[in-house]
Amino acid sequence: MLDSDDPGPADPSLLDGILDAAGLSGGGKRIRCPLCGWQPARSDRWVCGCGEEWNTFETRGRCPSCRHQWTWTECLRCRRRSAHERWYG
Repeated sequence: MLDSDDPGPADPSLLDGILDAAGLSGGGKRIRCPLCGWQPARSDRWVCGCGEEWNTFETRGRCPSCRHQWTWTECLRCRRRSAHERWYG
């Protein structure tokens, strides 16, 4: 993931929709790598420069520890980077 300007904290209702879209809370649509189609599971983890490990889609790319907002996300399968927002269906 790569950085961008800090847009402020995520809206909790937005997070519910993200989790539903990701299939992380039993919803329909899935989050997918826009390059290879891989779908992350709730147990998948990304690592921030501060050392925090978390599922980036649970916070829409914001590190829960240092609050850094990532705009690019690396696929754990194909290892290529895409704009974070392109992962959402």
